[in-house]
Amino acid sequence: MRTFKIICLMIFSMLVYHTKAQQPPAIHNIQLQEGYSFVSTYVSPADPGLMVLLEDLLADGSLEFVRNSAGQMFHKVGQVWVNNIGNWNTDEAYLFLMNSPAGITIEGELFDPATPLSLNVGYQFVSYYITEYIDALQACSGILDVLDFIRDSEGQVLRKIGPYWVNNIGDLQYGEGYLIKMNEAGELIYFDDTTFNCPMAFIDPRDGQEYNAVMIGSQCWMAENINAGEIINGSQSQINNGIIEKFCYDNDFVNCEIYGGLYQWNEMMDYTTIEGVQGICLTGWHLPTDEEWKQLEGEVDSQYGYPDPEWDYPGDRGFDAGLNLRSDTGWIFYNGTDPYEFAALPGGNYSTWNNGSYYNLTHGTKWWTSTIHYVQSSAGYRELYWPLFTVFRSNLNCDYGLSVRCIKDQ
Repeated sequence: MRTFKIICLMIFSMLVYHTKAQQPPAIHNIQLQEGYSFVSTYVSPADPGLMVLLEDLLADGSLEFVRNSAGQMFHKVGQVWVNNIGNWNTDEAYLFLMNSPAGITIEGELFDPATPLSLNVGYQFVSYYITEYIDALQACSGILDVLDFIRDSEGQVLRKIGPYWVNNIGDLQYGEGYLIKMNEAGELIYFDDTTFNCPMAFIDPRDGQEYNAVMIGSQCWMAENINAGEIINGSQSQINNGIIEKFCYDNDFVNCEIYGGLYQWNEMMDYTTIEGVQGICLTGWHLPTDEEWKQLEGEVDSQYGYPDPEWDYPGDRGFDAGLNLRSDTGWIFYNGTDPYEFAALPGGNYSTWNNGSYYNLTHGTKWWTSTIHYVQSSAGYRELYWPLFTVFRSNLNCDYGLSVRCIKDQ
């Protein structure tokens, strides 16, 4: 009988998962500096008209002009803005001249990162429409035989000196456009989704928030807790309404900015029970399983590697894995040295007790796994607590609000 109930629950959860409301539009907040810069975006604007996209810049007088590769301009003639460019084209970059710093927000659909760019002989402003940083030499490896150079807004260049390519740009960055000179025509494809990549930083296109990431062993982890969704008061419960909801410690949004959101298990899982599901993570990432946490623990512990049976036990496990995962600031006692740059902060937790309460800020942190335990109506979690250098493993009622880390798909 219990097996039948579990099967029914899984079927129901899958139906709910596939009928949830669509994700919100992609958002890109671009900060523009005074002077000249190349600008691009990873969003196809819902309204691509330049008068609409640049409305705030026109109102405050911060914009001098915009120019495209062909030399066409969006600029002011007398008291009138004249647009010879037409609409914003996401696969093109633009040269901006700003009178003062300002910002624009572009909303629309996420541009397909596998879109090829046709490059002509000569000079061209080229868009970078990826939501991750990628090394410039790696990103342009497919056109090196016909490339002369690439230049960014700061004047840094990727070019060939003698037989060697020298990369002074470093990583290509979202929001930045690039000047490319081609010796022959070619085609540039930044992204190959068959290649596993762990970015130094990346953007969540759902809200424009930036996260750091870190490679630990063979796993690519977020190097901070996710902070997606809308804040609700701790006196409420997170519900399946098509909107990601989060608690912030003491109902203070500043704590979410520092420590990330706190999520009840079902909300985190997007109301499915499938282990390793994407859940509230962005596309290309998923919620770590109990086994994936074990692999991380074994990688950072100095005494017990993975898959040592040490990690299969409940309670405190390992020798110094917990200390090695801690951030080097923020703990009431015993900050870590953060050798793996996992940067675990003591963000505390949420309980439904007493109409919603928060506890353990600066003392400890708990993260959910995506591994559920049906018998107990609970799910697996991991905990770091200030007096202990180990990692605690157990199960907790799904109504608790815990922090969440995402791990990149391989």
